[in-house]
Amino acid sequence: MRRRRFIVHVDIDAFFAAVEVLLNPALKGKPLIVGGLPHERGVASTCSYEARRYGVHSGMALRTAAKLCPQGVFVRGNYQVYQSFSEKFFDVLRRYTPDVEATSIDEAYLDFTRCGRLYASFPDAALALKAQVERETGLSVSVGVGPNKVLAKLATARAKPAGYFEIEPGREEEFLRDVPIDRLPGIGPKTQVVMRMLNIRKVGDLWGLPQSTLHSIFGLGGDEIYLQSRGIDNRPLVSGGDPKSVSRETTFLEDLWEPRLLLAHLAYLCDRLTLALRQGRFYAHIIEVKTRYADFRTEVRRRLLVVPRRDMADVYRIAEELFLELWGGSRLPLRLVGVKASDLTRLKPLSLFEPYSDRPERLGTAMDSVREKFGFGSVLTIREKMLDEVYPKDRDRGFVLKTASLTR
Repeated sequence: MRRRRFIVHVDIDAFFAAVEVLLNPALKGKPLIVGGLPHERGVASTCSYEARRYGVHSGMALRTAAKLCPQGVFVRGNYQVYQSFSEKFFDVLRRYTPDVEATSIDEAYLDFTRCGRLYASFPDAALALKAQVERETGLSVSVGVGPNKVLAKLATARAKPAGYFEIEPGREEEFLRDVPIDRLPGIGPKTQVVMRMLNIRKVGDLWGLPQSTLHSIFGLGGDEIYLQSRGIDNRPLVSGGDPKSVSRETTFLEDLWEPRLLLAHLAYLCDRLTLALRQGRFYAHIIEVKTRYADFRTEVRRRLLVVPRRDMADVYRIAEELFLELWGGSRLPLRLVGVKASDLTRLKPLSLFEPYSDRPERLGTAMDSVREKFGFGSVLTIREKMLDEVYPKDRDRGFVLKTASLTR
């Protein structure tokens, strides 16, 4: 008989907001919205449970959030601080099992199945894990347990906030029957509209429809909905693995059209991007630039490199050329600029047609050492220096930098 899997899903409650409260206890109990100031463009990254009572949610436009919750406390946040808390979080998780799949900076699946000889009771181990995370990070987490990933995640939704919920063997159908249909993975807004037309509100309402019917309506997605609505999910955990890409982008608080300032932002993003590549010991075969105009039209242009790169000067030169190809002819105001490195490799590039020099590598390493000690702004390129001249007191005054962008 095949052994029942013991999958644990762990999610930090209102992560960014919880960190801000931990750092500033005066924010406790207040409707806190992280992602920017109320007058700025952009969206809420996270909001506290107090803010959610007003209808605010992650991904909502900041100006909309301000209308719904005028007494809300808005902060821009600090990704580097959140990253340090995330590292502590995952450090605890990996002490309990090697089978950990990170799905975001604050969320993961764990498979305890192979650790049977280590724990007398898996539920006790999961509860101990929850307590350990909360003790070492100071943040509350919600934990769900089930025989597969979809059921474990649904159990976490039942556990929120700060709780623990296990779907016991044999009670899967009882649990699923009254779960709202929009909780199933893959049920987006468009699918929800169709479900409402079919008078399907809960997972149990789906059980009367054969798989062929769902397939005819939703295609392959219908097959997934059929299986998941019955608690069937054979997906394995994907532990570790290198990222497929690294990206950095800027959303401006006001539309920009001045060429020198836009290129200064692009240089800053390339500097941040190549820092991430060096830290991960990656070289990139593809460099991509993205522009978004004031009318929300988005364009992307990429270049395949014969010899992979991670040197700031080379990456910026390529990114500048791509940017000017995209934007140079129109000169329309921009609301966003982004740069991305993909098709990553750890093999040091060698070329028969270019002389090799390790000077750029040594320069980049030296800059990293200085920045680690004195801060990123302690070493800037001449083009980046213009940002300090425009925003001398607050580097984020003119834009919102998004750095949480390792794609796996």
